[in-house]
Amino acid sequence: MGSMAQVAPAARVTVDSLRRYGVEAFQRVGLPLEGAQIVTEVQLEASLRGQPTHNMGGVPGYAARVTKGLLNATPDIRVERETAVHAQIDGDNAPGQWVSVVAMRRAIEKAKAGGVGMATARHSNHFGAAGHYAWLAAGEGLIGLCTTNAGPCLAPWGGTTPTLGNNPLGVAIPAATYPPLLLDIAMSMAAMGKIALAIAEGQPLPPGWILDKHGQPSTDPADFRESLLGAPIGQHKGYGLSMIMETLAGVLTGASFPWEARDNRRQRRDYEPNLGHFFMAIDPRLFLPFEEFTARVDGMIAAAKGSERMEGVDEIFVPGEMELRARERNLQQGIPLLPSTYRALLDYRQKAELETELVVVQ
Repeated sequence: MGSMAQVAPAARVTVDSLRRYGVEAFQRVGLPLEGAQIVTEVQLEASLRGQPTHNMGGVPGYAARVTKGLLNATPDIRVERETAVHAQIDGDNAPGQWVSVVAMRRAIEKAKAGGVGMATARHSNHFGAAGHYAWLAAGEGLIGLCTTNAGPCLAPWGGTTPTLGNNPLGVAIPAATYPPLLLDIAMSMAAMGKIALAIAEGQPLPPGWILDKHGQPSTDPADFRESLLGAPIGQHKGYGLSMIMETLAGVLTGASFPWEARDNRRQRRDYEPNLGHFFMAIDPRLFLPFEEFTARVDGMIAAAKGSERMEGVDEIFVPGEMELRARERNLQQGIPLLPSTYRALLDYRQKAELETELVVVQ
């Protein structure tokens, strides 16, 4: 998979000031304290783990959507129906992060009570980084899994019409002496936000990230603006995985499918998004004692890290390891912000007349 060229951060900002910034920004546009804190924390965790997208840089955009009435600032997030192992949640067009934390917490409660818990949500919105919700489950000693649908950006294999989303998959698995395994991937070679970030930072698009309107690989941003097509991971396998994730996030939830959302937006200006999310928590104690489970996970990790290394490779990492190391470092040293992110936060602070200042670490 290609990657963006390294861009030097514009500033390293304290975690506390970024947290206060987000909470104030969301409260200013009408979110209650609880909602403002939840949405901010989801975005902040992505920044802590060094994720280039779905992080604090998204705060101005989410706040603007609330201001425009595209997101419901005072939603009635409610359980529509419920069983011992599942809850169906109506998000009432709330910010997706808020809906998702509520849903994953419910799945965790059910897993603690009965070993397995699931929650589905509809009438929701973009939920940011998928890994955060799975991480919540791992923090409770559970295996966490989640996915969501979104706008169309992948064509069926052999086609050229954006039909499916890049439906991310988040998985977290607790270990004993190692940090939890944490996987957060999209079904496209590069998340749409990462493509937009590369363009915003003036970076060239690496080969393999996008397709033109004819379904051919391209590196030209103009082709992406015309086609809105990302390239699936693993070619036809990525397309197949996207359809599986859509079954969980679209079919099971009763939410809109990506192509329906696209068509509805074109036909109705007052259309409210109806994204669907799927969350699952599994208690490994259903299968074996917890200490044995985490010891076996440790053994798996140790075997992977103990592999004979390729020339030039100093260390083998497992999913989430680099991100969690970044989290520890950034908690102590402050969070490095890319130039475009730092500018966007400063510009929004001035526009919204926020009182919170971003404190730069000297």
